[in-house]
Amino acid sequence: MLDNVSIFNFSGVYDEESFYLKDKGSSFYDAKTPGSLSPETHIRMHDMKNIPGTNCMCDDIAVDTIRTIFRNEDVTPYGIHFIDSGNYHYMSALLTEMVKEPFSLVVLDHHPDMQPAMFGDILSCGGWVLKVLNENKYVRDVHVIGADEGLISKLDPEDAQKVKFYSVDAYNFSTEYPIYLSIDKDVLLRSEVITNWDQGCMDCSQLFSLVKELATSGKLLGVDICGECATDQEDCDVGKAVAGNDDFNRRVLDIFRMI
Repeated sequence: MLDNVSIFNFSGVYDEESFYLKDKGSSFYDAKTPGSLSPETHIRMHDMKNIPGTNCMCDDIAVDTIRTIFRNEDVTPYGIHFIDSGNYHYMSALLTEMVKEPFSLVVLDHHPDMQPAMFGDILSCGGWVLKVLNENKYVRDVHVIGADEGLISKLDPEDAQKVKFYSVDAYNFSTEYPIYLSIDKDVLLRSEVITNWDQGCMDCSQLFSLVKELATSGKLLGVDICGECATDQEDCDVGKAVAGNDDFNRRVLDIFRMI
């Protein structure tokens, strides 16, 4: 089902991109109309811009709203999901909670995303992996590639032991279970793609090679991609940064299109 593409437009950044538009060199259908679905390519744009309580932390009301959108718009964890900037990486927890079979979670991220909740049990972009570990009964193992060693060292030791961490140069792992892959583009060098968070040292060729390997393995359940450049970012040429992310997204889709 990896030909199903869902785009979750929280910040409006996807209005500035074109990787999903057929007339811009992609094989995919024009999905700018919120909720539109192409019967030919199964691509859908979900308008999330007017949901309060979603930026970085997702409060309980917002979680319920997002789950309702999933039900009403036939969102499944299977396929390819673009989930906006890293501020919305918690969407991975909401997508994987719909997986009803044992699976492995593979995360490419400069951050471990295992911070304890700051307020009660609230879902956040910085703690969603820990939330999955603690609450998803179907996850069997978690593999995090590219997380900063300094950030890993600050984790609770008991929590850190629940995850297998790999550097960007040594990420050989094996699992007997189907895989859900979550990609935060901040794992990449800033010279490759600009995100709205501090970034790691992976290059695009390494990332694309891993994606292709997993995509052709037959074990991939679903994929999500975040790390878009914020449209109000002040430390870069935003137009150039958005264009770079747009090109990256197109190249990821091309990997799956050519399988």
